[in-house]
Amino acid sequence: MDTKYTFWTLCRQYDKLEVPIIQRDYAQGRDTPGVERIRKSFVNDYLLDALLKGTPRELDFVYGSVIADPTDATGKTLFVPLDGQQRLTTLFLLHWFVALKEGRMAEARAALSKFTYETRPSAHDFCRWLIKKEQTEKLSGLKQEILDSEWYDEEWDKDPTIKGMVTMLGTFAENEALVNHADSLFDALTDPANPLIFFYFIPLEHFGLSENLYIRMNARGKELTPFEHFKSEFYNIIAYQTDLLEQVKDKIEYKWVGNLWDYKDKNSFIIDKPFMGYLKFLSEMLYFKDAQFRADHYEEDFLNLKLLGTIYAKEENLKFFIFSLDHIGLLKNYAQDDLLWAANTSIHDIFKGTLNSQTDILRSILLYSTLRYFYLQKPAEHFPDFIRVVRNLLENTADKSIREWPRLLASIDNIITSENIYDLLMQPKAADLLDGFYVPQRREEVLKAKLMQAHVGAKKLFEEAEDHHYLRGNIIGLIASNYVKSAEEIEQFDTSSADTVQFDTNKFAAVYRSYITISQGDFAGVKGDLLASALYTHHGWSRVTCDGDYRKNSSTIALALSHSKSPLKADLEDFLRDRERKFVKKLVKRTLPLEETTDVKEQLYLYYILHRRIMKHDVNSFFKNGFNFGWLPKEKGFGSLFVNGIANDQWDSPANPIFQTYKTQFRYSLGLKTDAALSPEIIKGRKRNPFELLAEWAEQ
Repeated sequence: MDTKYTFWTLCRQYDKLEVPIIQRDYAQGRDTPGVERIRKSFVNDYLLDALLKGTPRELDFVYGSVIADPTDATGKTLFVPLDGQQRLTTLFLLHWFVALKEGRMAEARAALSKFTYETRPSAHDFCRWLIKKEQTEKLSGLKQEILDSEWYDEEWDKDPTIKGMVTMLGTFAENEALVNHADSLFDALTDPANPLIFFYFIPLEHFGLSENLYIRMNARGKELTPFEHFKSEFYNIIAYQTDLLEQVKDKIEYKWVGNLWDYKDKNSFIIDKPFMGYLKFLSEMLYFKDAQFRADHYEEDFLNLKLLGTIYAKEENLKFFIFSLDHIGLLKNYAQDDLLWAANTSIHDIFKGTLNSQTDILRSILLYSTLRYFYLQKPAEHFPDFIRVVRNLLENTADKSIREWPRLLASIDNIITSENIYDLLMQPKAADLLDGFYVPQRREEVLKAKLMQAHVGAKKLFEEAEDHHYLRGNIIGLIASNYVKSAEEIEQFDTSSADTVQFDTNKFAAVYRSYITISQGDFAGVKGDLLASALYTHHGWSRVTCDGDYRKNSSTIALALSHSKSPLKADLEDFLRDRERKFVKKLVKRTLPLEETTDVKEQLYLYYILHRRIMKHDVNSFFKNGFNFGWLPKEKGFGSLFVNGIANDQWDSPANPIFQTYKTQFRYSLGLKTDAALSPEIIKGRKRNPFELLAEWAEQ
């Protein structure tokens, strides 16, 4: 049973190799995308790579029956393959191709003629004609040459077995290394002393199996799926570990089918698709776990047999693969939480999406981290804390490009070394274990761990804030507001200087509640009241833009802090009006009149207050074309209320500018547009200086 067989020794041992009529069509040559990818990978990266490099390759087991040839009275033996037909057909075609290439058809013909297809008379005839061929005009054009041959019957185009054979020969012909190889490959293929591409042959009679059983086993359909191809080749890849190989062979037919059954397509009765999707994910993660940080090149096809051979040649990776398929059920335990600030983003949801390639690096690393955590046998009760920290780190790390994945995955392993993630974060230099993640977020996680240890109730408050759909795990601004007062101080807050004892959970809760209040409508109601703050940036070229990350901007947090301490916080509008009055009165007290203000952000804020409080318009009609501002020279129908232009800007027009709102790009060439202009600058018969009215309003 342990004897190595090659296609050539099988042909020499038996009088005929006959593919029975019950067998499937030859499918390794199909044109479907999945089979095409498998074929090219199997042929080019596995079979031909072995042939060209002289590296032995095992093709697992071939099962079949050895019987007396019923058509011959001289006692000739007939080998009938019942499992291995696809591989044997490919090897037949490879031997034929090499013999034709090297002009050795005369000596190969007798052995090759023993291989015959009985699935259809057409396939039988095609093989018979094929081995009659002596030479070819141009090896690279072999496929078309066969199709154009006089003996080729156009009706054969309808036979999937013949089409598959022709396609496979075309695949051989497209391999330039094979076509141009100078040494004798035919001798290498047929050397009995040094089997190059071999398999083990087991007669079915040794297991008490029958042909009827084989028919039932294959009743589900004819087309070989990528999953079936994978099983055969994957067994070869992991054959170095006998015990694990036997586990995989057993589980892939029984336990894993049950584990993946709920995730198959609705009208399907096989788990091929979810299995291959899961395999792709696991292989990708394991590849990057072991990859070099910022390498020049990374692989992309994680179902490539050659790449799988490299990945699973490591026993540890193979064990993780088996564990991940064994423990699919545990992922259902984490099906309730909206982990990524939206419905249907639990770990179980992420797993289901991964099976259909509906994923991204954030989801992939979260799923990998989950599997890795339990693979390393860490306590289930501490898992929610672990995955929360990983989520926060990932979400708030901007650079998650593939060059960073090796570092990120290594850091994941670093933080699984402890039973409790928060205990680990309490250790000296814990942030150094999180290489690759955004440094300020690392420091935030460390500070939160310390604060949670020092204050009962802080953990629950932090988790609630982290889960807010605008904060998304990054709450350092809210924490900073416990220690400092201004937006500038919040921006520059040093986590290492925070006194954990002085932290006030009640103050944090109050600021967070105020944050929720001002965030209504995605902060649309308060953006105007932040026009003079660091939320907006004057770029010096006729533009003022709103920070895209306005939800966590230090000025936004400072506004929440101010609201939390205000006696008017019960009504947001009362609070905002009070802020606006104080701002106007502050400017009025300066020696310059309001119309001589040259700071562009102060100008915009004054316009906003005029729009809301004097002209009685709503917020939306001020920001009617976006939250960014550009400006142009004044035209008829528009007039600036400011007389000295804008300070510190390269805009060189001597006239006072007219502001325009915009979303993403300011189109200077379009000129002034009423639907983008600010209402205080649209002239409609003004009777009084608007700033006089504003000053009176501020004193009310």
